[in-house]
Amino acid sequence: MSHQFDHLDDSEREWLRSSRRNAARRSWLLIGVLVVIAVILAWLTVDGLPGTRRAATTTTSVDQRVISDGNKALADWGEFAVTNNLADVKDSFWANGPQYKQLAKEAKTRKRVGPPPYKMTISDVKVITPRADQRVLRGKVLMTRPGEQPQTFNWDVWLQQDQAADGRWRLWTVRTTS
Repeated sequence: MSHQFDHLDDSEREWLRSSRRNAARRSWLLIGVLVVIAVILAWLTVDGLPGTRRAATTTTSVDQRVISDGNKALADWGEFAVTNNLADVKDSFWANGPQYKQLAKEAKTRKRVGPPPYKMTISDVKVITPRADQRVLRGKVLMTRPGEQPQTFNWDVWLQQDQAADGRWRLWTVRTTS
């Protein structure tokens, strides 16, 4: 008599193997389902529920901020063009910059025009980065005012960042491009 007696016949052995295979399949299926659930939860966390709108983010890129601050400076310049009041450009121009100095010189010799202000808009804008604290807005500036012929300029609008003013970009100078 052998002490290695096998008390299972072939059909029982086959049933045991198949039950182990089924258990392994169920385990892998459970793992797969859990992974899919984790991916869906991560997606919902990042994007929110489908069909719902997320609140608009208030972050803007550096280029968006530069373009916005450049447009503000041009709008202030349009106001200055009719008032000759340097206070109109004080917040959006560098007081020690060449363009501000040029406007200060012009303010002494020009007469006041009066409202409405000129509207100055830049289009086809390309943002160039000469230095980390400096940007150039290259584009077409259209200057309009009711009752006057529109004027178009191809300009490089040079802006420098003012860390003391919450990182706002101020106009330094304007150069004509070809």
